[in-house]
Amino acid sequence: MRNYLETEKHLITLQFESEEKFLAELRSGHYTVENPLVVENPYLINPLAAVICFNTAEETTAEITVKGKAAEGDFKHTFPAAKEHVLPIYGLYDNYENTVVITLGNGQTTQVRIKVKELNVNKALYCHTTYEYFGKDLMLLSTTTPLIDSCRSVGFDYAGDLRWMITNMQSWDIKKLANGRLLYTSYRTIQKPYYCVGLTEMDLCGKIYKEYRLPGGVHHDAVELENGNILAASDNDFNDSVEDYVVELDRATGNILKSWDLKNILPRELGNAGDWNYHDWFHNNAVWYDKPTNSITMSGRHKDAIINFDYDTGKLNWILGDPEGWGEEWQKYFFKNVTNGDFDWQYEQHAAQILPNGDVFVFDNGTYRSKNEANRVDPQENFSRGVIYRIDTDKMEIEQVWQYGKERGAEFYSPYICNVDYYGEGHYMVHSGGIATYRGKHTDGLGAMLLNKYNDEHIHLTLESITVEVQNNEVKYELRVQGGNYYRARRISPYDEKTNFVLGKGEMLGGFGVTPEFMKVKFKDAETELPEQHNLSLILEEDRLAVRATFREGSQVFLELAGRQGSKFYLIPTEVHDVTAACVDFEKQNDNDFQFYVSRESLSGDYDIYLNIDDLRYDTKCSVKL
Repeated sequence: MRNYLETEKHLITLQFESEEKFLAELRSGHYTVENPLVVENPYLINPLAAVICFNTAEETTAEITVKGKAAEGDFKHTFPAAKEHVLPIYGLYDNYENTVVITLGNGQTTQVRIKVKELNVNKALYCHTTYEYFGKDLMLLSTTTPLIDSCRSVGFDYAGDLRWMITNMQSWDIKKLANGRLLYTSYRTIQKPYYCVGLTEMDLCGKIYKEYRLPGGVHHDAVELENGNILAASDNDFNDSVEDYVVELDRATGNILKSWDLKNILPRELGNAGDWNYHDWFHNNAVWYDKPTNSITMSGRHKDAIINFDYDTGKLNWILGDPEGWGEEWQKYFFKNVTNGDFDWQYEQHAAQILPNGDVFVFDNGTYRSKNEANRVDPQENFSRGVIYRIDTDKMEIEQVWQYGKERGAEFYSPYICNVDYYGEGHYMVHSGGIATYRGKHTDGLGAMLLNKYNDEHIHLTLESITVEVQNNEVKYELRVQGGNYYRARRISPYDEKTNFVLGKGEMLGGFGVTPEFMKVKFKDAETELPEQHNLSLILEEDRLAVRATFREGSQVFLELAGRQGSKFYLIPTEVHDVTAACVDFEKQNDNDFQFYVSRESLSGDYDIYLNIDDLRYDTKCSVKL
């Protein structure tokens, strides 16, 4: 008896089914503004969102006011005239009976009560700001330690109250797109430890409108271009190297239009940072396009270097960082410090960007503060900061013109992740999201990795983030959250003129391509069932077959799909690579846990699934209909 795998529905499909269900209810009933249909968490991943649905006899606008605990916490928005009203509600409180006031264009008003239970999620330890400064905005924090059940991506208002969250294990950066929606990574992974299938375009309800799938997945960062396309940090060949590849996606199709491989731009083994390893030699964590110079800027944590190259040609323009260890040939790309006063190079930095005046703004993690192991700075004496460098690319000179964080010492020290943001001249955000102490002492260890290292001693491990906004050198905002590390912070307005909620099913764009087949393999049929030690998991998704299992390093493993027209063989790599920096911990994984995916593109028919391991062919007893 064979077990046919059922297709696991994509979140886009599940969300559409939820939407169709409440729309059918709305259209079959007699829901009015006095008696509306209220659907909590309509898109399944944001329990602090709802939709309020009703019909009116005439077309009319509908204004909603999500009442705050104080008047300053109110969120208000007016939706266009319609007869059928499906109003997205953001910014509910948990453990609270929320009130939403609806006012129609004719002045008719009604109140809706929505009670939300208490959520198991980290809350703000404190938020120091004023409503006059912060207004109606939310500070979104994207999780980097989702293995902690309470550490999810969240959003806080001016009072430090939780008003937004995503319950699934999405991470990496959140950016607001020109169309008013959010650019976020997919909730699915493509390779361990944290490489995601691609990017999603979603709204604050959590509804996914598009998933952009890439053959090499996405990590760390992506940015929208002026023409609507997306630059994304990706990978080319997981077995050779990682985090040294960037692609441009066609926004309409998800197809890759252009790509840049850093192995063609930089030397792999020069100028190495303290956490360098051969496989993850660059560790890119930022992508930025600068229109005035038609160039791309990237941040290589494992080179202590920010690099800039020409968009059209890929030619290297400059390298910003400590030039030690790069050799004479590469010195021409580095800047000479001409600062009159305090100056530090950045080390293992994150989130580099080019400001409108050409300055370089970056979060300087400061990890080790030296390329020379003998000169490393103890984490108890170290610091992290946001820093702005002014560069002259004609003279190849550099000045440090602004910084925040050094004066706070180890309290603000994050050896990984973090970001900065630019609001205008003299107005900046600095997010130190990777702070970790073990038994009361600051550590160079990365919180996402320490969770596994100190698996039985979490009581002694404290993870937290501090987010600061500075205006004209005055701290105007500080948010502190404990119970996890938070990859980046992003300040957004929940409702504005670009609020963009649309009904209908989301799209899966791009794709994985056709998975390469291996030559025909002939193994001896095993006389026993597949040993339990392999921990085999087979999941059939809408667009791929997912294989997860445990193998001895170096084992020769092939996935076989046996069909009526013969078998298809796929090599499952079992090489273990060094991981010196894991920025996100989506799941607990050992070195010998492997994952492999076969794209459903070009596959059709019924297949029986076999695993060929070190000359023995095991029948998994599972089959798929593709």
